[in-house]
Formats: sequence, structure tokens, C-alpha cells
Amino acid sequence: MEMKPPTSAIMTESASATGQKIPPATWYALAIVTLIYACHFLDRMMIAIIIEPARHEFHLTDSQIGVLTGLAYGATFALAGIPLGLLIDRVNRVKLLAVLVTIWSGMTTLSGFAQSYTQLLLARMGVGASEAGGSPTSLSMISDLFPPEKRSTAVGFFFLSNAIGAVLSIVIGGFVAAHYGWRAAMLIAGIPGLLLGVTLLLTVREPKRGAMENAGAPPATRVAASLPQVFSYIVRNKSMLHLLAGVSLTTAGVATIGSWLPAFMMRFHGFDIKQAGFAVAMASGFCGAIGSVLGGMMSDRFAKTNPRRRMDISMGVCLVAALTGALAALVGSGVGAVAMMSLTQMIAFVVFPAAFAAMLGITSANMRGTVSASMQVCTNLLGYGIGPFMVGVFSDFYGGDQSLRYAMITVMCICFPWGAVHFWLAARAWKDLTN
Repeated sequence: MEMKPPTSAIMTESASATGQKIPPATWYALAIVTLIYACHFLDRMMIAIIIEPARHEFHLTDSQIGVLTGLAYGATFALAGIPLGLLIDRVNRVKLLAVLVTIWSGMTTLSGFAQSYTQLLLARMGVGASEAGGSPTSLSMISDLFPPEKRSTAVGFFFLSNAIGAVLSIVIGGFVAAHYGWRAAMLIAGIPGLLLGVTLLLTVREPKRGAMENAGAPPATRVAASLPQVFSYIVRNKSMLHLLAGVSLTTAGVATIGSWLPAFMMRFHGFDIKQAGFAVAMASGFCGAIGSVLGGMMSDRFAKTNPRRRMDISMGVCLVAALTGALAALVGSGVGAVAMMSLTQMIAFVVFPAAFAAMLGITSANMRGTVSASMQVCTNLLGYGIGPFMVGVFSDFYGGDQSLRYAMITVMCICFPWGAVHFWLAARAWKDLTN
């Protein structure tokens, strides 16, 4: 099967039906997958909120924490990501997403029974492997629910899941952990996902693949692409390669705050576990969600005349996030630190709806699941995996009572500017494709 050249996918942005009314059932489906991804956020962030009591119970080093909160999750995510991506392009996505959310929620609940570091690590690996398919499945569905000119907005609202997950993390990770212990918090955190998996199966229909731009394409183009075809497409598309790198590096900067902020606030500003849970919920949840929604709306607005502006926006916000992130780690007051960390996350989260919409715009419908999974593998292995792990490594290397502060600054000041370079290169490659 011959794959479409990159330019054909780019041109669909202007060829789709502008002004198409979005039916209520579509918004409902977006709401359900958003709530499911909120459980993804909750289950991913719970380990960061409860890590200090778990550290004391299991006598962990910062490097072990880095493995637990980042590398173990990211590595299993990477291993499972591509096989799940291939499934997304071939099976009923509604059923697949329901199975995945059931598994990762169940593994989160099992974490509450861990009696050793190894058992907790294995449970986190199970969460990482199953969550590898959550976002690619949802993004593939969103691309068939919304026309290209509305996708950044839809993806932005999808990332409202961070705010919803933040509320849950405050209640479960803060209140429950403070009053009933970290094990009870992990047990309860898995329940919402189990309920939503059933709701998804019963109330949401599988959207037709390519319905928004490929209705007139030959039947052969609707056949799921093979793995070699997908990898060949990615390697030949320089814009896609730089998008992968840019999003991965941005994720590493975001994950530095998301994974280490609770420990940072407890060590340097005397926060208790409830206050630390509120801090990470405010920064990575509420403010991250605000950034996603604003970024999605802004991206669609500026991309009307030139889709490459999505990469220009991503480049600019990465440079600003590097500055605000470094300042946040140096602020002397606890309130000031939370405010600056929240601002950094809000700015950085603008990248995700812009970059993911750009990715969907240059990918044909028959390979979106695998390409989305490939991007998720990169972002989780290099971002959520390597990013938090390197903070732990730098912290142990620096030593002293200020080591975590300097480690977080180091990783943020490397990842955000480096990501900006790749978004600039992605924009240049995009321009070359359309000339």
C-alpha cells in the first residue's frame, strides 16, 4: 500500500468543512475520554504526592524515587506503546480504552497493598504499560470526532483532564493520605477509572475512521498501516521528527515539576502532605489545564492561515518556561514558589494541544493510532521517564541540603530551551514541505 505524502495530510486542514456544527454526542464522547484521561493524570501523579511517606517507610534514595516516579513508568510505557498503537489502528477503540483504564486503575489500587519497594515498583510498571494506550486511543478518536480546524481546541479541552485529576489528587492524595495513610489513598484512587470504563462501553459509539477528511479517499487508504510503513513515514518527515523531540523535551521539563514538586515543597518550604498535594494539583492540574485550553484556542486561531504557527507558539512558550521554572526553584517563600511553578506549568502546557494537533494534521487517518503512540512513547520514556530520573541523579550527584533545588533547575534549563530548538526546526521543515 502506498502511503500519502506528508503534503496531502497538511492540505486537509484547509480542505475540511469549515464551520461544521459539532453534535452533542461528539461533545459527550469528548467529555468521557477527558474524564478517563483525568484518571490517567490522577494515577500518574498519586505516586508523587505520597512519595515522601513511602520514602520514609521503605528508606529510599532520591535515585530510587526517580526510578519509581519516572523511569519505571516511562520504560514500561515505551515497551507497550507501539504494540498498543498498532492495536488502536485495527480494533474498536472504545472497547480498547475501556480495557486499558480498567487495568491501570486496578494496578493503582494494587499499589496500596505493596509491602516493599520492589512490589510498589512492579505495580507502577503495570500502570505505565496500560496507560501507554490511553492518550493515543483518545487522540485517535478525537481526530475522527472533530474537523481539523477544531482539533487544537478539542485537544485543549481534552487536557482539562489535568484539572479534574488535580481535584481528585487533592482529595485523595492530600486529605485521604493525611488522615488514613498513603496506602488508603492508592486504594481509593483506582475506583473512578473502573467506573468510567463501564460508562464508556455502555454510552459511547466507535467513531468512523477518517470521517472528517478521508471520506472520499480510495478504500485502500483506510486499511491500517503496517509498522514499517509508519516508521518509514516518521523517519522521512523531518517536521514529525522534530515535533517528537520537542514534545519529549517539553514533557521532561513539565514532569520535573509534576514529579518532584511535592518533595521540593516539603523539604524547602515545610509543607505537609496536604499542602504539597494542593501545590502539585494547582501547578500541574489547574494551571496546566488553563494553559492547555488557552493553548488550544490560541493555536486554532493563529493556525487558520498557516498551520506551522502551532510550532512557532510552542517554541516561544518553551523559552519563557525555562526562565520562570528556574526562578520558581529559587523563590524564597512557599507561596511564591507555588505561584511561579504554577505559572511555568500553565505556560508549558500550551505546547501540548498545539503540537498534538500539528501531529494529527500531518498524519493520515489509517496510522494515527501508531503515530500518536510513537509520540507518547517518546514523551514518556524521555519525558516522564528520563526527566524525573535525571533530577534524582543530579540531586544525588550534587549532594547537600540544596541538591534537589539545583537538580530541578538543571533539568528544566536544559529541556525547555532544547525543546524550543526542535520546534523551530519543525516549523522550518513544515515550511519546506509546503513550498
